Formats: sequence, C-alpha cells, structure tokens
Amino acid sequence: MQLRERGVALLRDVFPKPWLCKLREAATRCFEAIESGRPLPDSYRFNPFSHSVLLTALADFGGGDCDELTAPLSSPGLDGLIWQAIGGRWNCRMEQSWVRKKFAPGQAPSSLYHSQTWHQDGALGVRFPLEPGPVIPMTQLLSCWIPLDACGSDRPGLEFVQRRQSALLHFTELDDALLRRRFKAEEFWAPDLEPGDGLVFLNGTLHRTYARPGMRHSRLSVEFRIFPALANLSQDGNGGN
Repeated sequence: MQLRERGVALLRDVFPKPWLCKLREAATRCFEAIESGRPLPDSYRFNPFSHSVLLTALADFGGGDCDELTAPLSSPGLDGLIWQAIGGRWNCRMEQSWVRKKFAPGQAPSSLYHSQTWHQDGALGVRFPLEPGPVIPMTQLLSCWIPLDACGSDRPGLEFVQRRQSALLHFTELDDALLRRRFKAEEFWAPDLEPGDGLVFLNGTLHRTYARPGMRHSRLSVEFRIFPALANLSQDGNGGN
C-alpha cells in the first residue's frame, strides 16, 4: 500500500466537486474579508504566518454546517483507508482542521506570511529540546489534504519525502539541503493535483509547501486532521501547508 510504504497516498478524483465548489466560494469570501482588514472573531483563529483559519469559520461565509464541512470524509473508500492507517475507530477534530490560502511567490499581502517549510504533522503539541536527543513520541494523527484549486504547476502545492518515517526529526534536521543529502532525489515528490484529488499522509511524513518561481496564482485548500477515537490532545497547533 502506498500509504503504508511511502507515508502518503494520492487519491484521484475522489472528492465531490459540488462540495469543492461550495467550499471554494466560501473560502474566497472569507479570505477577501480577511485581506480587506475586517475584524475577525477570535474563534476563527486566523494565523497571519500560514494565512489560515479554522475550517469552521467558513460556516459564516456560506460553507454550511459541520456535517456539510466534513462531507468529503464520507467519500467512497476513504473510511476504510483511514481505519487501516489509524488502527481502528477515528474522528476528525474540527479544532485542528483548517482552510488555507497559499500565495504564489512575491504575491503575499503581508510580510508576516511565509510558505511552510519541511515538517511532520506528528509534531503537533510536541515540545522539542534545543538540541537533538532521545526519540520523541509522535502525536497519533492522519492528515487529509484537499486542494480547492488545481495546484502544483501554476499554484503552490505540496512536496513530500516519499519514505515512511517512524520518528520525529529534530527541527535542526529539517533544513532543505540537509534533507536532500539524507534522502534520494527520487524520493522528493510534488504532485500536480486537480479539483477532486486529495492526499492522505501519516503523522511522520515529511512535507512542505511547494512554491516555485513562475507560479502566478494563489491556492486554496482544506486540511482535515484525523485522530484515533480515544485520543486526547490538549495542545493546539497549526502546521500551515
């Protein structure tokens, strides 16, 4: 299985396009409000560095209720894939699920914004020591990432290291040059995605925002974070892909 062996699985034309259109319209209105300087409720948890808000914020912009916002998780075959990866019953945490806008290079409206560098979602809630040391347990979760625009060519997408990781790398080990010496060139992968496509990846999977010179348009995306049904996560986090 691609997910088990490489840490990431590409799902082609799985997610319902009417849902994608509705969410894209709501996300567009939401970020237009943000970029106009309109005051935002604290409940949106807007992050100016990753230019993201909680997915639930879209309810105020025509995105629908919680059941409508999580509709793609009912796509055929997805439950079984998640069940197998999580190892049993699971739930999606809305307080950890996000909608993001990522800009083409040079087009960000604020100097605070940045593309997300290499990271592992299993670092959510983890406190790292200043220096590398003993292996730190990963937070148990699975990420389901769905673009609302075609991306990877003219809009920022995601780049992965296609090798399953069983432990967290220390933040001092996440420099791009260091990773390219550590892993084979063919293990770096930045897929082109169309509306309806999505990516599911494990907590240890190394990934980052993929943005390169020549891209001309921004990208909207949603990210569901999925946890074992009995998991207890007390700390917040926002990766920001």
